[in-house]
Amino acid sequence: MAMLETTQDRPAAGTGTPESLEDFTARAKAFLDAHLKPRGARGKFVWGEGEDTGVKLWEEPDSEEERARLAEAREWRRARFDAGFGWLDGPAEQGGAGLPREYQRAYRRLESRYQTPSETYFKLDHVLGPVILQRGTEQTRTTIPRALFRGDLVACELFSEPDAGSDMFSARTKAVRTEGGWLLNGQKVWTSDAHLADVGVIFCRTGSEPGKGAFSSFVLDMRQPGVKVVPLRQMTGGAAFNEVYLDDAFVPDGNLLGEVGEGWDVTREILARERAGIGAGLARSGSGIANGTRLTALVQAMGRQEDPLVRQELVKTISAFWATKQLTSRGSDRVGAAAFRSDPVPLVSKLALSNNLRRASHLAGEVLGPRLAADDGEWGTFSWNSLVLGEPGVHIFAGTDEIVRNSIAEKVLGLPRD
Repeated sequence: MAMLETTQDRPAAGTGTPESLEDFTARAKAFLDAHLKPRGARGKFVWGEGEDTGVKLWEEPDSEEERARLAEAREWRRARFDAGFGWLDGPAEQGGAGLPREYQRAYRRLESRYQTPSETYFKLDHVLGPVILQRGTEQTRTTIPRALFRGDLVACELFSEPDAGSDMFSARTKAVRTEGGWLLNGQKVWTSDAHLADVGVIFCRTGSEPGKGAFSSFVLDMRQPGVKVVPLRQMTGGAAFNEVYLDDAFVPDGNLLGEVGEGWDVTREILARERAGIGAGLARSGSGIANGTRLTALVQAMGRQEDPLVRQELVKTISAFWATKQLTSRGSDRVGAAAFRSDPVPLVSKLALSNNLRRASHLAGEVLGPRLAADDGEWGTFSWNSLVLGEPGVHIFAGTDEIVRNSIAEKVLGLPRD
């Protein structure tokens, strides 16, 4: 893939009225045409043809493959950013293009027509970037968001602990003041991409008093001494997550997010943004789960298409995925959202994704039966094991289903706390 090395085509940011949307789109198309291949029409799924990979919910590539994909993704993000298309809605003074959101939406629609490297390693740019811009010191505001969008930094979130998953107020990882900053000691768990991350946003205890005021959030250098990352092996056989051990890991004062004691407010905002990005689930992944293609083919291949109970469950599953996609893409602000205390879409979409994948997993298990438990070489059977074993994790990440339900009750509907 040829990459652009200069910024000669980048629009001048902060110079007043932006170029017209038509001119912007034409310039973006010229850039994409010069650097990427068009995405061909997706081939029709045919049972028994192609690689039998099933439907994986978690990326678990081997180290060599993973690092090659990361390098390719970095190269593309740097070229796109340097050409002026990497952070379209970002403030010009921080390295963004300073353009209205409609320009970003237009570019995303256009780029979706091309073959691009995976963005999975940089999924936190729109999650952490805005929070750091709002809560960070001048040092972090002027360096980290730009580096995230350009692909210079991979980030992770260090929130959960062995004895403090959803109950983050039970976190034991401590940050103790030292000259020029803080020393961190403790353990985090279920951390995606920690083995690749350059930086992490971490939630730590900085006080002994009860309540949320005892916690603060920092940006942590993941490459420094005192930070040890250990892969966490799952039921699937892969290691999509990590444990992180902190032994006097240093964080300078300039890496504090917000004020001391505002860690929960920072973390809550990060989680809200993260949920907003995952509600659509597999709807755009092409896996065939959300649109029903692969599930329907499975039912037919196993000869269960005439079973009325299986047919009923299949229709319910496909309909539920479709409804979630509509909710995420259209939002609820068009349907009386003024009655809600806060935007319900991120929370409801995340909960719907959990429910939909549970339904799909149960349907696959019902249809496959013993074929799911042992690999006898039959195409399209044991490969579903990755979905069934990976599905429980969906009910934990970005807040457990129970926590999400409580948040809907309290923040959206205004019901009293438990």
